[in-house]
Amino acid sequence: MTSQVTDQRILEAEDFGNALSRLVNGRNLTTNDRNRQKIRAAAAAFGIAQDHHHAIVFLLKYTFHSSSLALLRSVFEAYVRGLWLRRCATDAQVQKVMEEKEPPPNDIMITAIEALPDFGEGTLARIKKHGWKEMCDFAHTGGLHLQRWQSQDGIEPTFDPAELEACLNYAELLAAMSGLEVVQMSEGGSNGQAVLELIEKRWPPSPAVI
Repeated sequence: MTSQVTDQRILEAEDFGNALSRLVNGRNLTTNDRNRQKIRAAAAAFGIAQDHHHAIVFLLKYTFHSSSLALLRSVFEAYVRGLWLRRCATDAQVQKVMEEKEPPPNDIMITAIEALPDFGEGTLARIKKHGWKEMCDFAHTGGLHLQRWQSQDGIEPTFDPAELEACLNYAELLAAMSGLEVVQMSEGGSNGQAVLELIEKRWPPSPAVI
C-alpha cells in the first residue's frame, strides 16, 4: 500500500497556497492596446500553473498520487509558456497561440527565455534535461508510472514518500514563480517583493560556506 505525505506537510502546503493566492489574485493587469493580448495570454498561463499547484495539493491530501504526479509536466509547461508569452513571443506568435495553434517546442521556448538576463542561469534547461522523461512517464502512464503500481501483494500504488514530497516542492516553487510574474505584470506590482518574501520564508537561503 502506498505511503503518503504527512498531514503536517499538507497543512503547510495549503497555508502556502492560500498565502500566495492572497498576494496574487484579484490584481489589475498593466495593459495597453498594444500589449493587452500578450499580457492576458501570459497571465492565463501563470494562472493555470497555480491551478495545477492547488490541484496537486488536493490530490496528495486525498492520496490520489498518480494524478498528482501526472500534473507535474503541466505545471512546468504552463510556467514556461507563460514566460515565453510574456517575455519572448511576438504579437503574431501570441495571436497564433490564442487561435489554438501550437507554440514552439519547449526547448526553443526555454532557449529564448534563458537568453534573457534574468534567466541566464539555465535552471529551466536543467529541469527539462533531468526531469522531462519522468514527467512524461507520469503524464502518459509510461513504464516508470506503471512500476509505481507493483507490489509484492498485487497491483496497487507503492509511491515513495520522498517522491511525493519532491512533487509537492516542485509544484509549490513553480506556482510561486508564476505568481511572481503575475504580480510584476500588475498595477503597482513593482518587483513583487511580498511574493519574494513568501518564497524566501518557504525556502530560506542556505548559509554561506566559509
